[in-house]
Amino acid sequence: FDALALRPPLAAEGEALWPTTSATPWQSLLAWCQADAGPGGSAWWRPGALPTVARRLTVATLNGPADRSRACAQALGRTVDGSLRLEALPRLAGLAWRLQVKVHDAAWWRQRQPTDPWDAGWAVTAAECRQQLALRFMPRRATLVLADAADRDALSPVVDALAWRSGQFAHPVRWLWVDGPVAADAVAHESRFVLG
Repeated sequence: FDALALRPPLAAEGEALWPTTSATPWQSLLAWCQADAGPGGSAWWRPGALPTVARRLTVATLNGPADRSRACAQALGRTVDGSLRLEALPRLAGLAWRLQVKVHDAAWWRQRQPTDPWDAGWAVTAAECRQQLALRFMPRRATLVLADAADRDALSPVVDALAWRSGQFAHPVRWLWVDGPVAADAVAHESRFVLG
């Protein structure tokens, strides 16, 4: 996990209820993350080859009341990165699962499964963090980047840089703007999710 580029999502009260709340676009958000993520993996005899990924970077916006959309994004991040699953496991089972995840990460030939944990974190606006994310970040596994829409001016160049570099990514990256209006120039190419 690139701790300079991303800040992990925080635990929040009631986060485990989001998947069961019918008013949320939960299933649509999960489907967007997985869409065109490809099977991953490459032939076992080609360890340096890029895995199969149909769309390496996609961008979306989550709109709604600020407190609800931020809570939804936090819960989404902690769901896809496996934090909620890990916290629900007994200690030894949790250690065994973490070891299994590491083994799967090392198996370049293994195809990605929908239940595999992603990396997830909030984009940070500090200059060195933006520079890390824009110029040096390479996803170690499928990654969900959460970004405060209020920081769109500061972070849009980062998204542009990631788009330019995304052909080198071994894993899909999904960028989700949270708590803000869709930019006028982004409507055509960004997915949009709205909380009720």
